[in-house]
Amino acid sequence: MSNQFMFADEPQQAQPALLKDKWKVLIVDDEPEVHAVTKLALSDFEFLGRGLEFHSAFSGEEARQLVDQHPDAAILLLDVVMESDDAGLKVARYIREDADNHYTRIILRTGQPGQAPERTVIVNYDINDYKSKTELTAQKLFTAVMSSLRSYRDIMSVDQSRQGLEKIIEASANLYTLQPMQQFVDGIVQQLSWVIGGARQTLYATATDDGRAYRVVAANGEDSQVAMGQTLRSVLPAPALAELDSVIQNNSHHYGGDFVLMYCRSHCRPQGSVLFIGGMSRALTDDDHHVLKLFAENVQKAQDNVVCIEDTDVLMAGIADQLVHLQASHFASEDVAGSEAIAYRLGKALFDESTAIDVSCAITLYARAKPLLACIEPNAAAHETSCQQRIATSLRGLKNGQQQATQFAYTALMERLERWDGLGLPEGKKGNSIAESTQVILVSEQIADWRTQGLAESDMITRLQDERGRYYSPDFLDKVIKHIGVAIAS
Repeated sequence: MSNQFMFADEPQQAQPALLKDKWKVLIVDDEPEVHAVTKLALSDFEFLGRGLEFHSAFSGEEARQLVDQHPDAAILLLDVVMESDDAGLKVARYIREDADNHYTRIILRTGQPGQAPERTVIVNYDINDYKSKTELTAQKLFTAVMSSLRSYRDIMSVDQSRQGLEKIIEASANLYTLQPMQQFVDGIVQQLSWVIGGARQTLYATATDDGRAYRVVAANGEDSQVAMGQTLRSVLPAPALAELDSVIQNNSHHYGGDFVLMYCRSHCRPQGSVLFIGGMSRALTDDDHHVLKLFAENVQKAQDNVVCIEDTDVLMAGIADQLVHLQASHFASEDVAGSEAIAYRLGKALFDESTAIDVSCAITLYARAKPLLACIEPNAAAHETSCQQRIATSLRGLKNGQQQATQFAYTALMERLERWDGLGLPEGKKGNSIAESTQVILVSEQIADWRTQGLAESDMITRLQDERGRYYSPDFLDKVIKHIGVAIAS
């Protein structure tokens, strides 16, 4: 082996204290000495405050196992000639094609350049650098690793931004529903973690309803899963915790040595939110400050919009509850007509008096909301899933209703296209999973329509029999047919 590659003339330096996370470097070579001198030469290496973590393999087969065990490796230092003349090249192809890993930077090292000519290898294999061992001094190795790590950092930054953008784009289609809003914030937090200096941890916390605490609703990086749902005070490091009260009280921000605390002011609630970015590896620039300011202003506006819509949902639920409560309070069986009367009479036969009144009141609310939910596409059935998403959003207020009649109406609106045989939309509910109150509302509407058309009772029974086991439960239809005479009586 070349004395140049042994780095005997390179002075050693004491290894500094490193951060917990390190850049993974895989060394694949059949010569143990190569592993030893590589680790020695890079023992004091540090990039963005992180040292190197080495993992070794001594053959092509071991290399493939190592790659599978460490898909997050930043660099692979790969020998060409091991158990065969092209063992290293096979490993390179395995990484890119079989393991589908296009992130790890591959530096090919060979002591026999003639076995694998540089031009041929660079053209035919997806590697990132080619070095001859006889020319690779400690300084050149240091330079190659540094440039490869910068490349890896940039690639991962782009990929993290892509993932963050995907979350934002997915959320944008329906931004003002609760779950997509969570995706929206989570996507932006993920992007911030990389845009602002490759931060080790990013937390976004919103005030609880009583305003006494801030709870983490989005997190990225170190201990992100542990932090989710916890109070901000319980997960902040001590230096940031010492500044938290001042930032909240003054609606301001604080730039620490390696962290940022930023208050995001709300325009519709007394308390806003708090953004924490910690473990930054560099000082923030003016551009970074501008990005953080945009985040503080705009993400809170989006969340304020969600809060306003939630308030609207609560108002809608209260109005619906009040309407059905007033209707039930003044209910008189002799005063109702049409589908409301049929629903009451069938409900009385199937349930108790109170539930029958609730079903009758529910069908009134159902009838008022139903025209707003019709799909307008030429092929409604093919688009019912997307329509149902809009319906679920529109009816969220009813879902929050406290009156039983409101819940009956909401359930019927959501299940109006379901079938007892499981062939309905949108969930394909089957059998008893469809509420009996829904079946009463739907069949009452159908019977009322037939009655308007002038159908005789016998014809109605024949049509109901045709639906046995398809749209309605056979047992349910038996009960309806038994009481249909009373239900349609004038």
